[in-house]
Amino acid sequence: MVSRLDVFLTVGLYPGLSCADIVKKIGKAQTSYNATYNLLRELKADGLVVEKKESFSASKTKKAHMLLSLVYFCFKNGVDYNKVISEKSAEFVKMGLEKGQIDGLPFDAKTVRRIVAQLSKNGFAIVESRKPFSCKIVPSQFTQLLVHYFFGETKVKCPLLLDCLNERFVNSKLEKQFSSYKSLEKEKFAFDEIGFIHVSLSLEGNTLTLSETEKIIKQNIAPASKPFKDAQQVLDYKKALDGFIFSSNALTRESTLEFHRTAMNSLPAGAGQFRTENIRIKGNPNFKTPDWKELPELLRDFFKNANVQEKKKVSAVEIVERAAFLHNEFQRIHPFIDGNSRAARAIFLKALTQTNFPLIKTPVGFSDQYMKLTKLSKKRDNKKFALLMKQIALENLKHIIKRLEYEF
Repeated sequence: MVSRLDVFLTVGLYPGLSCADIVKKIGKAQTSYNATYNLLRELKADGLVVEKKESFSASKTKKAHMLLSLVYFCFKNGVDYNKVISEKSAEFVKMGLEKGQIDGLPFDAKTVRRIVAQLSKNGFAIVESRKPFSCKIVPSQFTQLLVHYFFGETKVKCPLLLDCLNERFVNSKLEKQFSSYKSLEKEKFAFDEIGFIHVSLSLEGNTLTLSETEKIIKQNIAPASKPFKDAQQVLDYKKALDGFIFSSNALTRESTLEFHRTAMNSLPAGAGQFRTENIRIKGNPNFKTPDWKELPELLRDFFKNANVQEKKKVSAVEIVERAAFLHNEFQRIHPFIDGNSRAARAIFLKALTQTNFPLIKTPVGFSDQYMKLTKLSKKRDNKKFALLMKQIALENLKHIIKRLEYEF
């Protein structure tokens, strides 16, 4: 059944289509014509769509722009916009952003379960307890825009999520979830590499949607409407990750250069080479990178410490903290002209493969928080970054365990 948001997204992406063409674009049978036309009339009455000679386009209003941004964000990242974008969801998110935490059920239990299922699945919410119910909303451009669309601007209690997190609580939960994970048949767990690649490259400006990323990896079919370089980036990154993460080789200077050479194959120059010039981070002058002449010594120390002999029994907290430190250290050294963040995220995963911790991805809802502590940060903070990555690891473990328990 065609939905209001299905129609609006199609109108926004393909302005000037007739109702019949919209039905075709959505992939519905012509029997959906009347339902689609009625939805177009509703959207027009709400000022979201304009009609000209029986063709439809999104209006130029601020409200229409906000809604299109919300729906397209979901579409790009594989989020079910029909379940996430609603007034009730926005009301729930508004409470969480303003209070920092939701304790108790603000609506009936069934409604809360429905909302939380979608929000937590995509990293927009953190469920800390089911009974009694306790939940945090992850501040992001998306969650704030969702509230703004329905209720206007809202004041966020903790723009940086970490300011509302209890590290001791996160550490305890992480250990418990890791213990539960180890007790399951984890060899049957498959790392969501496509999801990792999509989020990682999206952070660097890649325009492919999650479904387009999956299609090019699985079927080698590139979207005709997107830049070829974006499709090539996906294939190069996939090849680089496979040769780096899943190799039994240690994390070394040579393996890192080979990863970069493959992942950044499309660079005009500099792929697989450490920089020999000084650089600045575009859009963030506060991010200080070392002088290129300091790189040999910094990298020597980095790779020396990257493969220290671990003690036999290592806690989940220690595993993630060490991987987070390597990520942060490498990104701050910033040894390449371009592709440092992609390499740092790969190094984080490589560090996890040296333990029995599962590989994880950054849920799309955490992307803004992650960026605030990496490329967009004003100063380095290992402690805060480690806490964020522990929370991300915890969310991953919850979903991995849920999937494994469901499968078996």
